[in-house]
Amino acid sequence: MSVPTDQSQPNALRPIAVPAAMANPVVRGELPHLGWVEIAKLRIDDRYQRPLQRHNWEAIARIAKAFDWSLFTVVDIAPAGDGLFSVIDGQHRVHAAAMAGIDKVPVRIVAQPLTGQARAFMGINGNVTSITPFHVLRASLAAGEPWAVEADRAITRAGCRLMTSNRTAVERQPGDVYAVQWVRDRIERDGGVSAPALAAMKTALASLKASREGSADVTIWTYTALRGWYGAVEALDDWLEAPGAIRSLAAFLDREGLGALLARAEDRYRQAKRDGKPSAPVYRLLMADLQDRLDEAFQTKAAFIKIGEAG
Repeated sequence: MSVPTDQSQPNALRPIAVPAAMANPVVRGELPHLGWVEIAKLRIDDRYQRPLQRHNWEAIARIAKAFDWSLFTVVDIAPAGDGLFSVIDGQHRVHAAAMAGIDKVPVRIVAQPLTGQARAFMGINGNVTSITPFHVLRASLAAGEPWAVEADRAITRAGCRLMTSNRTAVERQPGDVYAVQWVRDRIERDGGVSAPALAAMKTALASLKASREGSADVTIWTYTALRGWYGAVEALDDWLEAPGAIRSLAAFLDREGLGALLARAEDRYRQAKRDGKPSAPVYRLLMADLQDRLDEAFQTKAAFIKIGEAG
């Protein structure tokens, strides 16, 4: 193949070189293979890949309409068995190529199991704005990332669901937790999973789900309400290990009404804004109110346990 060159500015050509004093990094992973693969042999693994929505198809159509090989980068794939390959990165480009009538694309083949594919997907796409927390969660679950696995397990044990995709208002159910990034921020600390935070998450969600309001009203399962309630519950510390803790907290919610307290916090926030005064965020106002009421309702650990046992 003849490649055109420009010799008019030879001094502008700089070789690849690194300072000798720099430490040599460790090279990981097997050497990938470059080649061409038929699109008919490519598959999308929905366990970690993003589903294609309307806006994705619109973007694919734009790529196909202006298809140019000079703008097409290799597609990262991994063997999936039976002569098929799973697309790690590049499903938009592959779909666009197929739409443009192309039957094979240039690829980089890496030998990775599912967990490795999911991690590669996150590594390649992690800083792309189109990646949502839901996409990260799905990929993290497929990759076996501790924060995702442990959070999903704890929330499931609470009788709730950590959602891996967004849903319309009519599709949502009490106990559905959509605040994925908040969950991750709460339980992943110092590069590991916080067991106390997981326990507090499970107790907070389980008690809310066990309450009359939380089991019936999907509108109470908002980021603001969950964050305020979780913060108040977490402050109870070792009381959460007491027998009947979930029943005690559910009884408290039945008496106080989380929805009413949330509305009260929102009113206080709006009033402060109207008066031109500074205000804490709504979730902090709610959390402080809940903490005061919990302190009043359960002045001793013995009283806390007694109510739980009575339930």
